[in-house]
Amino acid sequence: MAQHTINNMIREFSEPVIKYILHEIPPYVGLVVLQADQDAKIKNWYGPLDKYFDSLPVENNDIEEYAPFLVGMLPPLVNPMVISHIQVKANTYAEIHILADEYNQNWIFIIDQTRQVEIIHPIIQLFNEEKLGGITDKKQSSSQGTLSALYLLDYMSFEKMSDGYKLLGNTPTWFEEINGKLHFSAKNIDLTETFPFLEVFHYEAEEIWNAPHDGKFVSGLWEENKKNDEKIYLQALALRHIKRNYLLIKPLNDQSDINDGFIQKARDQKLTLDQLASTEKKLKQLLSFKDQFVSIISHDLRSPIGAVIGLANLLLSDTLLLSKMNITQLELLSDIKNEMLRLLDYNDKLFQWSNLELGNFRITRKSILPEHIASYVEKMQAAKLRDKNITFIKEIDPDFTLNADETLLGNALNNLVGNAVKFTPSGGTIALTFIKNRSGSYILVKDNGMGMDDETRNYLFSGFTRKTTVGTFGEKGTGLGLGIVKKIIDAHDFSIKVESETGQGSTFIIKIID
Repeated sequence: MAQHTINNMIREFSEPVIKYILHEIPPYVGLVVLQADQDAKIKNWYGPLDKYFDSLPVENNDIEEYAPFLVGMLPPLVNPMVISHIQVKANTYAEIHILADEYNQNWIFIIDQTRQVEIIHPIIQLFNEEKLGGITDKKQSSSQGTLSALYLLDYMSFEKMSDGYKLLGNTPTWFEEINGKLHFSAKNIDLTETFPFLEVFHYEAEEIWNAPHDGKFVSGLWEENKKNDEKIYLQALALRHIKRNYLLIKPLNDQSDINDGFIQKARDQKLTLDQLASTEKKLKQLLSFKDQFVSIISHDLRSPIGAVIGLANLLLSDTLLLSKMNITQLELLSDIKNEMLRLLDYNDKLFQWSNLELGNFRITRKSILPEHIASYVEKMQAAKLRDKNITFIKEIDPDFTLNADETLLGNALNNLVGNAVKFTPSGGTIALTFIKNRSGSYILVKDNGMGMDDETRNYLFSGFTRKTTVGTFGEKGTGLGLGIVKKIIDAHDFSIKVESETGQGSTFIIKIID
């Protein structure tokens, strides 16, 4: 295209792409949109490219050459694919959304994660207030209107919502004097970011807010600094009125309201809060280092995995080479490609795993044939089963149905069977069973191996453990694999338990929740 403007690009958007932008793309600045065809050739672009790239793209060039962090990711194995905290340049991190539309066009949305547009939150809040104004009860509107005017008396007024606070009226002068800034979580205000003292006060105020009748609760004093280094002492008031909850904050300027004891208590609380804030900052830094480490490792793995996939595709498309291969060699080459694709998908999911609490991790459910997933596990464990002369039995109920993420559940079952191989003696038996009965659907992994004691069983799914276990051939394990299994099962809303006794083998039971 000669001109790469947003209007030109919008004309290319199909309805699913527009819906995805409206519902999934967060309100961040620095949005860049790239369009690539089914062969991963660049077709269109828009946005501040210099934020993420050192040069402009060239139409019809490979997008992976222009954006190396996209190697092996087009077309997306999971559609849509969302990957957070990708380092695209020095000191520049972005969230990548990859969406393939019904016309085999690939859309890449790159979003700066360091500069969130906070101004959009009060705009949304104001819009919601106007929208709700027409249906709000007159009595409630009257009380809110009164509270909204309290800023004229130096009060700062909020309504307590389920997920934060809503400001009523304007902010008073003293709030500007302390460099006050409101922090937003989703569409409502998180007051504990502005006034950490309120984090403790909330627990005490909940009793009033959850009561069936009107009431109030007054906080102690706390200290804030003004721009001119003067001290200001604040006090909070929790209110419940007509089944609605409010929080008021006021300064204490009258000397009759302040004595030395109150001031000393406020200073002690300020010192404690400063210490907590310092500790919290260090913890956030450590978590940030962890996220960066995971991001770097995952990003560095993606490139060689993508290279192997590309090489496998090249070999599989070479007619002359294929004509010289026997069936076994061809199957091995196909297995290499398929397993690298599975590894790439799993690598991307592991990368997002640390963001479970942020809601960034998504499983992709689809109908799975138990025979396929059982065969995958058997193939993955074939060498180890053969080395220990272990019999592997697959038992599948013909009525068994399964709706899950094939990659993740396959890795969970592979972990369980691999664990069973480790602790089953030579000549033993392992059974992978898919069963459906009146009580529900279950997947069982059963062995006749070493079993385990109560202590081991109690800490089995905790991830890292202090106790190192040794298999029948001296194999060492830490239980980390079973920790990942538990996370995968929990992400599906399934459940898992183990039945085992020392010397009697073990049975892992996964209950499938439809």
